[in-house]
Amino acid sequence: MNGSTARRATIRDVAEQAKVSISTVSHAFSGSRPISQATKDRVFRAAAELGYDANPSARSLRTGRSGIVGLVLRPRFALSGTPDRAETFNRLVGSVATEMLRRKVGLIHVPDLHDPSVSSVPMDGCIVAHPYGADEALAELRHRGLPVVTIEEDPDQPEFTWAVRLDYTTVVTALLDHLRDQGASSTALLTGTEGNAWNRRSQQTYLAWCERHGHAARTELLSEGLGIDDAAAVIRPLLASSERPDAVVVATSDFAALTAEIAADQGLRVPGDLMIAALTDTEHSRSAIPPITAMDLNHELLAEEAVELMLARLAGAQTPAEPVVIAPTLRVRASTQRSGEAG
Repeated sequence: MNGSTARRATIRDVAEQAKVSISTVSHAFSGSRPISQATKDRVFRAAAELGYDANPSARSLRTGRSGIVGLVLRPRFALSGTPDRAETFNRLVGSVATEMLRRKVGLIHVPDLHDPSVSSVPMDGCIVAHPYGADEALAELRHRGLPVVTIEEDPDQPEFTWAVRLDYTTVVTALLDHLRDQGASSTALLTGTEGNAWNRRSQQTYLAWCERHGHAARTELLSEGLGIDDAAAVIRPLLASSERPDAVVVATSDFAALTAEIAADQGLRVPGDLMIAALTDTEHSRSAIPPITAMDLNHELLAEEAVELMLARLAGAQTPAEPVVIAPTLRVRASTQRSGEAG
């Protein structure tokens, strides 16, 4: 490593010499996770031998890197309405920020890639959260040659493996099985309209489940951008119909809570007459009467894995063979418990 033209040591070089993973080297220097003293000593010894400098400011001066990672939150309605309605994405953004702070890396929120004030801010890489199918922002970042990691997959580009995605199929299937086991014979899906993996994979799983079990599929579009009155105009006639389903799975938790309110107004007992579940879990589902069964998207773990993947990519890690896959958590509550205890 001597000489003015020698290549500077990277975190990957340190990992190889110390015979540990890149993430272990990162944790050894940041202190973000407990590591044995023997492993730390091995990492620090390898870094000293290679002349590796873990100081972010020093690295920025010699490599031209800024020490800043961007975050693009793609769902159009993620932050619309009141703060409590945005709880799902508040959890995600806060978790990404916390993970970056733990690793001593800067974070910038990017509302519009084409905003001149944003384009002048240097980013070493960018995390794109919940992209749409054939996502334009993701395509633009990749066109610029910027290292990108996605939280959730672009559903039209499953081959892009710098991604942390959610296993919707397993959890949505478990939810539908649970509703069937509790006596549901007709389950309707009130799906969102955003063209992301959350909506697409959940709907695909629902349709496949109905076909597999010989159930008639029944879907209604319930846009995430609707106000309460417009959403109620979709839900109310569904529950008043002579062919009313005996279970409904609602995309967003606020509209699931609204469904419970409308059911009560119409004299329907939840869960006796109607079981209700949501594909997100927020205070709306937790505090509804009765509390609503919901799919927790596990945003804290999503954020942790995405930051880890981004730092590995910036450190020169090889393209992963597969994306990181995380399971959402099914929170079974009273709204779907016709027998037994909620879990």
